[in-house]
Amino acid sequence: MKNAKAAVFDMDGVIIDSEALWQSAQISSLAEFGIAITNEQCEQLTTGRRSDEIACIWQEKFNLDVNPSLLEADILTRVVSLIERYGEAMEGLYDALHYFRREGYKIALATSSSHRVIQVVFDKLGLWKYFDVISSAADVERGKPDPAVYLATAKKLALTPAQCLVIEDSGNGFLAAQRAGMHTWAVTPQCHHEKFSNAAGNCRTLSELVAALSSQKVVSCESI
Repeated sequence: MKNAKAAVFDMDGVIIDSEALWQSAQISSLAEFGIAITNEQCEQLTTGRRSDEIACIWQEKFNLDVNPSLLEADILTRVVSLIERYGEAMEGLYDALHYFRREGYKIALATSSSHRVIQVVFDKLGLWKYFDVISSAADVERGKPDPAVYLATAKKLALTPAQCLVIEDSGNGFLAAQRAGMHTWAVTPQCHHEKFSNAAGNCRTLSELVAALSSQKVVSCESI
């Protein structure tokens, strides 16, 4: 990615191993209403979505007699507690951050999660010093798969979308970054799923991403 000047990270499932925690928070929250949902339903319906959208999805699906904002607040309280107790960095995270910093990239976050969740994740993993720009889809009109949060991030970075390399793990996030016109890498154990078929690169972990980018750099230098 010789034209890339910034690395833009998604958060849940890319920076922190939190997808299972989000699912657990939703399952336990809905159980309070006598509703049983599965991890698979959470993955299919809510992965990569903003918390307000998650609450509306469940409220509408089960016709719950609850204000979606109250359901959202309950889910957020649960997921923040789980992250504080069990949150762990994704494999290769710090190597990737050091790589991008060493190579002169700006580093940004573009997440569907709220600032409350960003706060607990960055405190837990000690990430504040690495990031030049932090963007939450809570601050834009529409969440992923709409490109708004990625376009807002590029604007904050004072870069064009084409100068941004995005690291995503969800279908919704991948679509958002693609629609924003950014070079999007799928970094997830499911990286070879057909929904990521037009990714700029497909890697299972951040360690594999660093190895792939380093290899491209070597090839590029040798070809000059």
